[in-house]
Amino acid sequence: MTCHFVRWTSTEALPDLQRLPDRLISSTQGFSAKRRERYLKSRVLLAEMMFYFFGYPLLPTLLVSPEGRPYFADPNMPNFSIGYAGNTIAILLSEEGSVGMDIEIVHVRPTNQVVPQMQAQTQAEQAWIDAQRDPLEAATQLCTIRQSLMKIPGVNSHPPNNLKLHPASGRLRSTCTPAVEVMSDVDDYLAWACAHIPTLNRLIMWKYTSATGMRKSGEILQQQRQSVRYMKLTSHTIEKATSTALQ
Repeated sequence: MTCHFVRWTSTEALPDLQRLPDRLISSTQGFSAKRRERYLKSRVLLAEMMFYFFGYPLLPTLLVSPEGRPYFADPNMPNFSIGYAGNTIAILLSEEGSVGMDIEIVHVRPTNQVVPQMQAQTQAEQAWIDAQRDPLEAATQLCTIRQSLMKIPGVNSHPPNNLKLHPASGRLRSTCTPAVEVMSDVDDYLAWACAHIPTLNRLIMWKYTSATGMRKSGEILQQQRQSVRYMKLTSHTIEKATSTALQ
C-alpha cells in the first residue's frame, strides 16, 4: 500500500490561499493569530497535495470528527493525518485504508525531566530505550509511533493500554487495530512515524515550499532500511497471517 508523506517547514507569513474555499477561510476569523496561521497553512498544504496528486483546483469539503480529526466529507476521498512540530507541518495521505501520523521535535531535557507521553509504557519499551545511544531520542521516536497509531480514525476512543510496542523485534500488538504497520525514523532534530491500516509497503517522502511546490525527497519500500534509527513495526496479526500463507 502506497502512502505519501509531505513535510513543509515554513517561517513565512500566510501563503497564497487561492486553493482554499472562502467558507473555510472565514471560519478562522475567531482564531488566535498563531492558531489561524497554523490552521490555514496545514489546509494550504493539504490543498496543494490534492491538486498535485489528483488535480483538484480547490480543497474538497472537510468535516471534523468528535475527536477533532479533520477528514473529507466525501467517503471516497483519500484518508489523511496532519501533524505539527515547531515550524514544520506534515501530512500523511493514502487513497486506501486509514492512516495516522505524528512528528515530534527531539528536545534536550535534564535527565530527570521526562514528559508523560515520552515515558515507556512497557518493560520491552524501556529496555529498548535504555539500550539506545540516545535514550531521549529513542523515547521521542516511540512516542511518535504510539501517537501515529492513536491518530488512526477510531483508535483514540480505546484505552492506551490496548497498544503494546515491541521495538526490539519490530512488532506491535493492538486489540483495536489488529492489522496495522508503522514506519518511523529520526531526521536531524525531528522524529516521525507513519501508520497505515492494514499494511504499509511503500512510503513516498516529499518536501513542499511555496516557491518550488512539491518535490520528492525519498522513498521507502517494504523492509528497506533507511538509517540506523529507521524502524518498521508490524502487528502480530499480520505476521501470523503471512507465516500461515507461506506454509
